[in-house]
Amino acid sequence: MLNRLLRLERNLAVLDLETTGINPEEDRIVQIAITIHYAHRDPIAWSSLINPEIPILNTKNHNITDDDVVNAPTFKQIAPALAPKILNVDICGYNVKDFDIKFMRAEMKRAGVEWDWKGHVIDPLFIYRLKFGHTLTNAYKTYVSKEGFKGAHDAQNDVRATEEVLAAQLNLHQDLPRTVKDLSDFCFPHPVNAVDAAGKFIWVGNDCAINFGKHRGKLIKILPRYYLQWIIDNDFPEDVKIICRSAIKGVFIQKDD
Repeated sequence: MLNRLLRLERNLAVLDLETTGINPEEDRIVQIAITIHYAHRDPIAWSSLINPEIPILNTKNHNITDDDVVNAPTFKQIAPALAPKILNVDICGYNVKDFDIKFMRAEMKRAGVEWDWKGHVIDPLFIYRLKFGHTLTNAYKTYVSKEGFKGAHDAQNDVRATEEVLAAQLNLHQDLPRTVKDLSDFCFPHPVNAVDAAGKFIWVGNDCAINFGKHRGKLIKILPRYYLQWIIDNDFPEDVKIICRSAIKGVFIQKDD
């Protein structure tokens, strides 16, 4: 259905994860569901429970227990086959940019598998927030059915609900862009004066300044060294880390460079 509502220049992977918690550096994936949409063929869906190799303590959201995953594959076992299938794709998911993609990057890194994914992101959560409000269940009630959907926080159900919400959004809001790139830009607008692709740094005159966090607005040349190192050590895009590594060495990027 999505290939009839969006012009797909690349395959579009609708992704949802269930996890042991919310910290990608400490928590682990316990379930993956992915449906890949193609421009000229029917979508292909795949899902699996994942053995996180750590105790599952927060079962209230997804009801997945240690017993459920005892015979499931570990992420390290599936990562080599999974990584190339979701490399040259655009990605769609509910809160996918701030949650699922960060977990995928962290898990791929732990598994020792290269996943240098770059692509456009569509997030029905951001569309819904921009148009109305919050949560996948509320979005479903708003766009698809007032009765809501059963089985929220099961990854397969959430993928199907996300697809239905996005399709309904595209049908209802005729002013929404019709390409993945333009819709991605609608979800995540970049500052016109962005230094990096994600807009984490912006130009202030010819100088580079940080555009997020407690130091927002400060020139990079006066940022504390520990803060630059914190960015380097955490889940930020590589072009952001390059700017910080140079700054630590006393080399500050200039607009006229």
